[in-house]
Amino acid sequence: MVKKRLPNHCIQRAYMSIKHLPRDCIQRAFLFWFKENHTRFEVPLSLTKITAKSMELRFHKYPDCLSVWLSNDELRVHVEWQGEYWDALISLDAYPFHMPDGYKCELCVPDCGESSVLYPSREALWQDHLFDPFLKWVNEKLAPARWLQISCTGNRGSTWAQLIRDESELSKPDRTLLLMQQLKRLDGQPAYDGDSEGGRNWLVSLKPETI
Repeated sequence: MVKKRLPNHCIQRAYMSIKHLPRDCIQRAFLFWFKENHTRFEVPLSLTKITAKSMELRFHKYPDCLSVWLSNDELRVHVEWQGEYWDALISLDAYPFHMPDGYKCELCVPDCGESSVLYPSREALWQDHLFDPFLKWVNEKLAPARWLQISCTGNRGSTWAQLIRDESELSKPDRTLLLMQQLKRLDGQPAYDGDSEGGRNWLVSLKPETI
């Protein structure tokens, strides 16, 4: 498979923004990691916004409803539809905690008898918890997908989205909807507020004509 590269001017523009950020922030760490790894992405990314607290990226020539947000402790691919936040396709978290011998993630609970995994730096922890899993998700989940299915209950009390790889998945029951229909309130009544026929769906093509 041919590797896809961002235009050089896009890469240079991203690195020009680094000088305006604190030396040890996650945005700086991501950009340095991205410089070394952007050719490994099967779906090219474009940087659209960067501040000291967050970063926004978008998938090149993919629908605008998809975007990537990186904050101080989270990397997320979320869906906005019809002007509303709809769902997160992937959400990765990391909370570095400084230890005498390195950094550990406060969210990670070691198994019985095991010690917490220590990383030599916050950058190493971010790469293991956020950057590398994001790259794997893009290549293994997003790149093969043909459509984004966007769904909601009748009154939009619940919204969700999922990637669809082939047409056979479109005829399968929606597992999210089935789960909601099985949920019950504390009083024993159904928690689902939609009708028995299911929710509303939209299908958005993800495959650009050319990349």
